Amino acid sequence: MQLFVLNAISRASDKLSDGSYEVDKRELGIFDSIENAEEFMRLIIDKEKKYSRFHCFLIVEKTLNRELSKKWGSVCKFEGVRTYLPDGTLFCDSPYDDACEKPFRGRAAESIKFKLGEIIWCWRGDRIFPCLVAMLPMTDVEYQERVKRRGEELGWDFTDDAYTVYDCGKGGHEHPECWRCLPYYGKLSKRNLQRIQANKRHEEAEMEAWRKAQEQVSLSLQ
Repeated sequence: MQLFVLNAISRASDKLSDGSYEVDKRELGIFDSIENAEEFMRLIIDKEKKYSRFHCFLIVEKTLNRELSKKWGSVCKFEGVRTYLPDGTLFCDSPYDDACEKPFRGRAAESIKFKLGEIIWCWRGDRIFPCLVAMLPMTDVEYQERVKRRGEELGWDFTDDAYTVYDCGKGGHEHPECWRCLPYYGKLSKRNLQRIQANKRHEEAEMEAWRKAQEQVSLSLQ
């Protein structure tokens, strides 16, 4: 039996110095169909819209009494996630489980909502961060082309259905799954935009220096 858990992610603070917000995750109910979960979500939106600080809604698919994962020997925590905008509009469908039994084989190009260089919101832990998109998820066509070249499946899972992004931190890039990413709202300060761009340039310079060092090593061995 499939179960569908509805969660609301809401801003729980004023904007912080790095442009992020603290967020709360609240479970709203467990339903026997996506349609019933969506109907209840719309009721919540109508009830709380005057004073809400909704960031998004999630409907997480689970299976009642599911057996252990054949690949990992553990219980699957979810078997797909749908992300909805604050007005209840479906934004992202990620139908992959965390036990690798529904592998990721690329995303349809029309379902990739963002562009390179765009600023988006990324949810990580108890905060959402403004991030710059540096790489898009692989499309289904690109995936099949790579499989053809390799002659075998890539063995990718839900974590590969992701963007590559940079935020204001100094820890390099991140790979948030598509369901964690939403359109940016509000206004990003010029200072924070410059910090994000500087973070990206710094890592790219480090990677280029490493590449050149590897080339020198290869030449010295010839």
